[in-house]
Amino acid sequence: MGPGRAEGAIEATWGGGPGALQVRLQGLGAEALPESLRAILPFEIRAGMVDLSFEAPHLGALSQGEGQLTLATRNLTVFARRLAPEPVGPLSLHVAGRLRWDAGARTAALMEATVALDDAGRAALKVALSVAAHPEPHFELALRATSVDWTALAAALPPTLGPPRGAPGLTGILAGALTVASPLRQSAEWRIKGEVDLSHLAPAQAKGGSDLAGPFVYEAHLTRGGTRQVTIGPENPAFVPLGELPTHLVRAVLESEDAGFYGHQGFDLAEVQEALSNGGRLRGASTLTQQLAKNLFLSRDRTLSRKVREALATIALEVAVGKRRILEVYLNLAEWGDGVNGIGEAAQHWFGKDARTLSPKEAALLATVIPNPVRYEMYRRRGALTPAWEARVDDLLAKLHATGVLDDEGLRDAEAETLTFTANPRSEHARTHMRLKRVVPVSLL
Repeated sequence: MGPGRAEGAIEATWGGGPGALQVRLQGLGAEALPESLRAILPFEIRAGMVDLSFEAPHLGALSQGEGQLTLATRNLTVFARRLAPEPVGPLSLHVAGRLRWDAGARTAALMEATVALDDAGRAALKVALSVAAHPEPHFELALRATSVDWTALAAALPPTLGPPRGAPGLTGILAGALTVASPLRQSAEWRIKGEVDLSHLAPAQAKGGSDLAGPFVYEAHLTRGGTRQVTIGPENPAFVPLGELPTHLVRAVLESEDAGFYGHQGFDLAEVQEALSNGGRLRGASTLTQQLAKNLFLSRDRTLSRKVREALATIALEVAVGKRRILEVYLNLAEWGDGVNGIGEAAQHWFGKDARTLSPKEAALLATVIPNPVRYEMYRRRGALTPAWEARVDDLLAKLHATGVLDDEGLRDAEAETLTFTANPRSEHARTHMRLKRVVPVSLL
């Protein structure tokens, strides 16, 4: 075969100048990779081709140097259980950047690189990646998006990575940056920072996404399997508009779930950093908008693809729906027990009263239930708080006092209140709204 001209061609030259190295791989599929290399890859290549070229015009030795790397994939499909429950593809990536390595120091870096998801370069990121094996394996990754066209991005991503079905459509330009640095084996020492700029995005006028501004039907998952329909709107007697809820209830939920809700644009990396520093567990680091995106549009699997799609849906909600409506929808579909969705049902289920009349301590308790409603249902049936749960409620009341939601007298009254759980948590009327069926994330009325 002529070097570099046919499918599966490999060309490598050493010389032609002082220490010049050129390597070209064209049309290589998974079968062309050595078995030893395929065995250590974090994913399995199911289909597609890879073209790669590398040029180092002034290379002193193979153990150390720098050169220009270009890589392109054609219809690449990969599979890894942690990435997605099904193969991801087709992916068409275009990567160009400078590669530097030092075998003696056991370091490598990709610098000034561009990673594009489309041929026109409208969905492209600037990337810098460095890895080192000494004194222990660690890496630093920096991503920067200056002018990513949202429409081009959504079109370039395969379905398993793209915006989920039902998420609001957007148009315009996305910008942002993300830096992650960490020892590979110690997630508690990961360092993460970044920002996202949504100011140049707007709701798309074209049809296709959900109109969450009006009433819609939410399919809520049941612990024992199946779903139940919950109407998010005034047609549901348990629906409570945001403006009719007590301030202490809304603030209790925000303090518990997302204290920076009105200050971020869907993501709170400071909370992610704190969660990583406290042992690497990310429960509680998701913003309220991320939780809503997952509940509305996505399954409950814990894969990287779901997190990518969750991020895209989060951006769509922040731009197209807005903070107040996001909060109103969240409060009216959040789970407070198996088959108990929304603050209206929760107030009846736990205290046998209207949500508009919840006391500060009742509101604080309901806010603490959100992370694990099934577990706390067991305690509800016992009829009393445990000491640890009482401490959590008191801690949340103290936060409401510190932020001015409760004055001194209000805090004393709340701390002194004895909570009484209802003996008949869910009415027969609510039970009639429950039915088993295939899961459909959101359907509009």
